[in-house]
Amino acid sequence: MKANETNLQEIIEGSKQYIIPMFQRTYSWDQKQWLTLWEDLMELIDEAQQYENHFIGSIVSIPVNANPTGVQQFVVIDGQQRLTTLLVLLSVIRDKAEEDGLPELAAEINETMLVNRFKKGEEYFKLLPTQVDKDVFKRIIKNEITEVDQNSGLLKCYDYFKNKLDDLTIDVEQLKNGVLHNLSLVSIVLSPDDNPYLVFESLNAKGQPLTEADLIRNYLFMRIEPSEQEEMYKGYWLPMQTNLGDSLTEFIRHFLMGVNLNVKKKDVYVKLKQQADKANVIDYLKELAVFATYYDKLLHPEKESNEKIQYYLKRIQQFEARTAFPFLLYVYRDFDVKKYSLAQFIEILSIIDNFIVRRYVCNIESKPLNKMFGSLYNQLKPYSAADSIQELKAFLQVRGYPKDTEVLHELKHSPLYGGGDKREKCKFILSVLEETYGHKEKVDLSKATLEHIMPQTLTEAWKKELGANFEDVHEKYLHVIGNLTLTGYNSELSNEPFETKKKYYSKSNFELNKDLVNYSTWDEQAINNRVEKLYECFMVAWPYFGLDSVKGNDVTGSSPRLLFIGDETIKVKVWREVLEHTVMFIYKYKPSYYQELLQTRSLLISVEKNNEMRSAKQLPNGHFIEANFSAKSIYTTCKKLFIDAGFDANTWGVEVEVKKII
Repeated sequence: MKANETNLQEIIEGSKQYIIPMFQRTYSWDQKQWLTLWEDLMELIDEAQQYENHFIGSIVSIPVNANPTGVQQFVVIDGQQRLTTLLVLLSVIRDKAEEDGLPELAAEINETMLVNRFKKGEEYFKLLPTQVDKDVFKRIIKNEITEVDQNSGLLKCYDYFKNKLDDLTIDVEQLKNGVLHNLSLVSIVLSPDDNPYLVFESLNAKGQPLTEADLIRNYLFMRIEPSEQEEMYKGYWLPMQTNLGDSLTEFIRHFLMGVNLNVKKKDVYVKLKQQADKANVIDYLKELAVFATYYDKLLHPEKESNEKIQYYLKRIQQFEARTAFPFLLYVYRDFDVKKYSLAQFIEILSIIDNFIVRRYVCNIESKPLNKMFGSLYNQLKPYSAADSIQELKAFLQVRGYPKDTEVLHELKHSPLYGGGDKREKCKFILSVLEETYGHKEKVDLSKATLEHIMPQTLTEAWKKELGANFEDVHEKYLHVIGNLTLTGYNSELSNEPFETKKKYYSKSNFELNKDLVNYSTWDEQAINNRVEKLYECFMVAWPYFGLDSVKGNDVTGSSPRLLFIGDETIKVKVWREVLEHTVMFIYKYKPSYYQELLQTRSLLISVEKNNEMRSAKQLPNGHFIEANFSAKSIYTTCKKLFIDAGFDANTWGVEVEVKKII
């Protein structure tokens, strides 16, 4: 790196050209910066201070073409706004000199400071701005300004300084000398040994913060030859930037995550550099652009021309299931290159939709899904299309995929309505349930709102409707799906009695409401009955796609997630909890058999802490159990105890997750 204090003439004189890369922002200086520069110049050309210099900043560049017979080209990494403004100001001074009858001065400024006189094409210009600024700048230099340029920031800059010169009597040659000689600049020219990417990052860290996508754009285009930058920018980067907008950084993050990279939001740029450093930059940019078209459809399903694909993309998008995007991106690509048929691709989309919705309904934490979906594509990549779909089901099944019994339990007891995004997700689920009725004519669900059948605020009529335990019923069932519906009459219904609401429901176009007319009263039993009916619709929309998760008694290498015991569904994390809950269930419902176990299985269950127990754990009833058993031992022991206590074997089971695929 070479850094020295210099002036504008030394920077631009000779056969040189400064290129503003396509990735840089367009010209953005305005009157605030122009006024500061003008006031500095006025001080410099004052007779008493004409020999003083004024520092106005730095120009950081890197040489890209050292051909001795051509123009020496430099890519401007920092200082583009400053350099562009100074050359526009020189154009104003040149034109003013021409108006004042000083053609030789005008020619000197033009041919030594603004253009490379003997070069043709774009090499003719000392500076090539970025994007839309380039053509306007060329017309300013060639004094060929048109009406279409009136809104350009560059022309506004030209007019600003022209007005300043017209308003004052100034020696234009003295002004030219002030611009070229007395405005002090630091020129930093990077050598081949310097890392321009790190320099750029360092410089921008002190100015306007850049997004991860900005840094990535800069990094990629710094590696592309200047002669190819415009084509690559307009053909590949600009469409991505236009279509994805603020989602561009997140797309690149999901693109990286899809090949099993753990990428945090603040590390997208660093991770991409690690990957792209090993690739051909043009090929890498082209690949990124292809994947961006898939991501655009994930965000905007209406851009997908196939109606069946569009339907499932809308379902996934409406549920804001972006955690699955890293996986879906690469599956979309595989469909595009014909690995998957249309039917297979749609099946995969329906599986992902099914998995996410069932987990949501069952209140299963979504945080682990980011990492899971990041590794999923690589898990399936070695398989054929048909086999990969079966592997997908197997993979998801042991990673928190709820069984039907759990779904029904949660629909009955868990609130589906709530704050945040829960309302929209609740409406989405009810809308899909409405679709399962198979309307011959399309029903417009977009204007429907959520309605609590039993209202959020109880009137005296509703207290009477619910019965003596109205407070418990209201607290327990207010927000469950059985008490929710879709309607266009929300304001009219409000807190009206059930009999009044039924009159509106009878006129509704929604099948969800027509059945409500058949209920004579709306109480706890009615809500539970309706849950059962909605559950049947739910099973049509999101049917269970799994197989039995435990083959025989083989639970080795697994961790329990759910214990199904009697009518209860209990969330568990370790096998010890399965043992504790099973023993306590027997204690509660089969006390005589429990007492028998205290006598016959003292090494398993004891009233007091038994010294012969290797790892004694206290139960809620104060007794102790031996917890030092393998997963397989606990599974077989609990099932045997449950059956021996006289319970139905089919009412005890464990949903497991495998820690690794074996």
